[in-house]
Amino acid sequence: MHLRQLVIANFNNYESASVVLHPKMNAFTGLNGMGKTNVLDAIYYLCLGKSYFSSTDRYVVRHGQEFFRVEGDFDTNTGIEKVEVKVNPGTKKEIIYSGKKRKKLSDHIGSLPCVIIAPADIQLMLDGSEERRKFLDNTLMQYDATYVADIITYNRLLKQRNTTYKAFADKHYYDQHLIDSISASMYEPAQRIHQLRATLAEGLSPLFEKYYSLISDEREHCTITYKSQLSEHTLQEIFVKNQEKDKLLTRTTAGIHKDDIQFKMNDIQLKNFASQGQLKSFVLSLKLAQYEMLATKSDTTPILILDDIFDKLDKERVGRLLKLLTEDTFGQVCISDTNADRVPGILADMNIDYKGYQVHEGAIKEL
Repeated sequence: MHLRQLVIANFNNYESASVVLHPKMNAFTGLNGMGKTNVLDAIYYLCLGKSYFSSTDRYVVRHGQEFFRVEGDFDTNTGIEKVEVKVNPGTKKEIIYSGKKRKKLSDHIGSLPCVIIAPADIQLMLDGSEERRKFLDNTLMQYDATYVADIITYNRLLKQRNTTYKAFADKHYYDQHLIDSISASMYEPAQRIHQLRATLAEGLSPLFEKYYSLISDEREHCTITYKSQLSEHTLQEIFVKNQEKDKLLTRTTAGIHKDDIQFKMNDIQLKNFASQGQLKSFVLSLKLAQYEMLATKSDTTPILILDDIFDKLDKERVGRLLKLLTEDTFGQVCISDTNADRVPGILADMNIDYKGYQVHEGAIKEL
């Protein structure tokens, strides 16, 4: 699968822009703040129906405008598919796939698999467990519709359970039967979520180790391990054990919403000593493992987006990475870089066909 053409209007700093893409390698270069990341985010938005970098569509629409639009023509296994996303922040979002309007966002996720790697992803390694759970969710939601339904159900009931605890505290009243009723509906989706996450982590682990070895030239040994309270106890047992604690803190203190991934380098917690270059190599390897998993599960080649990730990587690692991405395992790749010569120079040295684009103040010029 690859994106043939991208058209955007009122998207971040772009009033309007159109670009015809190479089916394999695309390099967007320009100074910081010129709009390279916004182009890549528009591609991601077409694939997933949401921005990778903004938590709300209000931050995506061009300043002073009331709507934005993203369109693209995708070459897929079933032919050319035209995708349109029209958004009026705060009111409505329309996703139209080959002339048919999606009823809800979850109907669109998984149709056009996509993996993005960005500098902020290093926070996956360093911040709290929420970002690492989002990584698991993002992967599973792109190839398993049942996971989407289960995670929506669990999160809705979790919110209801927490709201009920807070209401009891405000009213100085408690009803264990009501809590148990909400909890009972969470047990089955939680178990399915846990199983899918565990299976995913088990599949990702050898892929991750393979890619880290290739990128780092086997300098360090790195591992990823899935951690979940449901690995040893059912959710019902966990809720019973934490009943008094939940009541005291007026929230659900344990469950699959506390799952995590543990990252280690040479058997030591990654965040305790890894350099910026090692962290970036770690993230790259994790996301490339995600890419291969999606390619296998969705029976198509996802789009791979790399946003300004070469800073802090030595020339040898950059060269190994680009050589890897030109192999048949990977489909369409879109890269941004502040260095106008780095990616084009390496690709030219390898005699790899590609398209280059210069991005300047919301304008895209093909080189």
